Amino acid sequence: MRVASLALGLGAALLALPAWADGNPAAVAPSSQRIKGKIDAYDPATRALSVTTSDRKSVSITLEPDLRVIYDAKRTLNDIKAGDFIGTATLKSADGKLRAQEVHVFPDSMRGAGEGQYVTSDANPGRATTNATVADVQSVAANKGSIKLTYRGGAAAADGSCMGRAGSGAGCTGEVEIQIMPGVPIIALVVGDESLLIPGAAVSLSVVSKADGTLASSRLTVEKDGVKPIL
Repeated sequence: MRVASLALGLGAALLALPAWADGNPAAVAPSSQRIKGKIDAYDPATRALSVTTSDRKSVSITLEPDLRVIYDAKRTLNDIKAGDFIGTATLKSADGKLRAQEVHVFPDSMRGAGEGQYVTSDANPGRATTNATVADVQSVAANKGSIKLTYRGGAAAADGSCMGRAGSGAGCTGEVEIQIMPGVPIIALVVGDESLLIPGAAVSLSVVSKADGTLASSRLTVEKDGVKPIL
């Protein structure tokens, strides 16, 4: 169940990676799909990536010239510093505090991507995603503490809170403190290259169907040092 909740909380972030890379907060186009599996082979000459998907289908995907390769790297709370741009899925606890379910630290090339705070579950309004700049980090123990964030949102809600994505409304500035508890995964998204596309590596791609029926991708996350893509 935790995996499902993280997908809800961070789906707007990681699954929208192709649009984010251009600074566009829009969601992935309807023609796009997410493919996960393991790499069978990669031919740099033809840019054809062969993948066996999680449901055991073999697919061939053409990698675009502007391909961006990302890999996940494990981090701790002590690795996060003021000025970092992060995305976090949160759940409001009974005391009203927001507790992180997962934290992603983005590279500078993705700074501002999907910035804002927005509810990610109609069934549970206490579940949200916040993409924001770190203002301060308070670490009280190993991987436990809190992060203060500032962000640009869409518009102020009735209670004065700043909600929505930056640029999606009248505009507002939000501040929030996120509680980090022991065991919460903290992952840095790191820019890699095509040398990581080796047989057996787990991979997650945003794939577009071309008019001729072929599949193409310009953004993917690949396994490195045994750390597999989360989404």
